[in-house]
Amino acid sequence: MPGSLFSFPSPKRSYLRLLALQVEKLYDAVHRFLAWITGRLGKPMTAEIYHAAPVVEGVAVKGRVLLNREWREPDPDDPAWLNLLQMLKRWTTPERPKSLVRLTYAGESLEIRADREGYFEALIPGIDGADEWLYLEFPESKVSRSIAHEVLDFDRQPNVLIISDVDDTVLVTHAATRLRMIATTLFGNALTRQLFPGTAELYQALRSGKRERGTPGNPLAWVTSSPYNLHGLLQLIFEENGLPLGLFFMNDWGLEVEHWFKKSHRDHKLAAIERALTWYPDLPVILIGDSGQHDTEIYLEVARVCPDRVDLILIRDVSHAERLDELREAAGELADADSKTAFAFFSDSAEAAEILAARGWIAEKDGEVVRRAVEGA
Repeated sequence: MPGSLFSFPSPKRSYLRLLALQVEKLYDAVHRFLAWITGRLGKPMTAEIYHAAPVVEGVAVKGRVLLNREWREPDPDDPAWLNLLQMLKRWTTPERPKSLVRLTYAGESLEIRADREGYFEALIPGIDGADEWLYLEFPESKVSRSIAHEVLDFDRQPNVLIISDVDDTVLVTHAATRLRMIATTLFGNALTRQLFPGTAELYQALRSGKRERGTPGNPLAWVTSSPYNLHGLLQLIFEENGLPLGLFFMNDWGLEVEHWFKKSHRDHKLAAIERALTWYPDLPVILIGDSGQHDTEIYLEVARVCPDRVDLILIRDVSHAERLDELREAAGELADADSKTAFAFFSDSAEAAEILAARGWIAEKDGEVVRRAVEGA
């Protein structure tokens, strides 16, 4: 990444991966040609939007053109086999490559062509919160309806940028235990996934800051190594549980020259964090993660590279004592370097709320709401 704040090591050459990539390219060419043909043969298309948000230069949009599909409403009593079928349906993404998309916002339009996997990104410049809705059309398809997508309602003068992990920070996922994580992901649905008690109230408080509820709030970025295929499920979980939506930075899983199936946690998360820092350049940052995987090391690296940006690193304690001792030792380097970044572990959302209220990032009354939610769980 030229001019990047962070260092990204050159990928190791693997001849086995290069051979697999050639086989994948052949399959990919046939698959995407068929997808392109069906996209022109009267099959209606839609777009899944991962974010449409006001940033310092305008409105940033990322999405993917897909075949329009119907989804059944989940039920908490759905059997595991039915949840598995729904999950497999999400994984078999019917993308529509090279499709033309017209974006219209506040009377300004631009056209962009999706890439070979159906993804598209755009920045509509010079417009800050001028309209509530982004409109999308598919000029080359006569059967695809236009879409109206709500733009995230961020304050024009926010106080802080919140960047948060999802798995085992917000959702109980058991990401450090691979088999439990797979079982939790494959055999559950949006109504059976567990949030840590008080989590929704905590992030609502952060989003509001010290403003009145219901007014535009602080920008919030969700950074996860989960694939974009699971975005629809993740958004449904958030909506069902009252978690505030934000910019979703997820991983594009797939065979590439530099990796087998996905980018490393470090590379993916650092690239996403750098993008968020660039989009909100003058804001202090709160980084929230968990002790189960690599969040602590990644966030400490961000604090070392951007010491004037990171105000606070909050890490949910989901690990054994030995692992926590290692992380405390690593975090001690910040204190030794006289860093302005504060670092804290928290055992539950009430403790996190106390820390945030003490630093002035949430209102005391909102901290009480979080505490009552934890105690009542």
